[in-house]
Amino acid sequence: MLLASGVGRVRLAAARAPAALPAVAIGDATFIADYYRRYHIESPVPAPFDLAMLGPIPATLGASGLMWSGDRLLDDNTMMPIYVRPEVERPGSTMLPAALALPARRERRLGLVFHGWGVRVYGHFLIEMLPKLLLAERFPALFGMALPVLDRQMSSWLIDILERHCGIDPARAIWFDSAHERLDLDQALLLPLLTRAEGYHPLVSPLIDAFAARVGQQPGEPVPRLFVARGDFANPAAPRRRLANEAALADIAAARFGFRIIQPERLSFAEQVGLFAQAKIILGQAGSGMHNALFAPRGAVSGMIRFPAPDQSAIAALRGQGIAYLTEGITEVEPKVFHADPDLFTRFVERLVAYP
Repeated sequence: MLLASGVGRVRLAAARAPAALPAVAIGDATFIADYYRRYHIESPVPAPFDLAMLGPIPATLGASGLMWSGDRLLDDNTMMPIYVRPEVERPGSTMLPAALALPARRERRLGLVFHGWGVRVYGHFLIEMLPKLLLAERFPALFGMALPVLDRQMSSWLIDILERHCGIDPARAIWFDSAHERLDLDQALLLPLLTRAEGYHPLVSPLIDAFAARVGQQPGEPVPRLFVARGDFANPAAPRRRLANEAALADIAAARFGFRIIQPERLSFAEQVGLFAQAKIILGQAGSGMHNALFAPRGAVSGMIRFPAPDQSAIAALRGQGIAYLTEGITEVEPKVFHADPDLFTRFVERLVAYP
């Protein structure tokens, strides 16, 4: 009935305020710069927001999750992540002109649009796409007749997760290739972002709990402490950052503090979910692998090496977790290659394992 009525905006969840950012678990200036400490205690009180689908409406999809309704770019924070706008507006940016220069292909079938900025980046799947899909699962009568829109630029691991764990059949989907075309949908259902500048809508937490319980493959024995290593892994679709002495830090964490060293990309998605769902302390350099803290339980704590983005703090706020950052004693030895002081790191981990 909703689809037949031509309603343009359908509320799926009432307005609720995100949880405020927690104070950092280790506030000592020896370990964290004052700017980042204050960021966690001086952030504005989060404003409530609701969750509403747009559609069915005509919509155009382009590269990097760009969406238009008619000639209007959908650039408000319900549809465009806050970290995309600066790139769109950056002087000299070719993002919009390049997308608009691609030929358009028309699609008449009803499409469900959930993808976003990083279709080849695991962390973006976790914080943008997965919550949208879990929201859609709550309304099978509303979304059941729509075909999911899949991008041929999506990595094979993402397609596998969507098929195995999110109920999406790649053979029953609308496919397009954002590197070579725009897609003009006569009818589109556009799912909203469940995270905004203020943080996550509180509904995300129970959705994640149910998903983790269903999907997670529990380890044979409890593994309460995880060191998330990047190793030599590099995703060409993501910024390249390397911690030059990561292996030495991992050895300290394992030998002195009992951490298990893992490289998430070597594990199945179910194994990752299961490991993090029972973890108490998660340690590693910022990046997609650490975003698995989304599955960790309330009361867990993440120790982050460096602070390139606030995403991890938003996850901690949503999940009722502690968060600590080691921003000091880290030097850039060459462009985007960093070194962390081992002695300071050791003292940081000593404090971390004593939390709370």
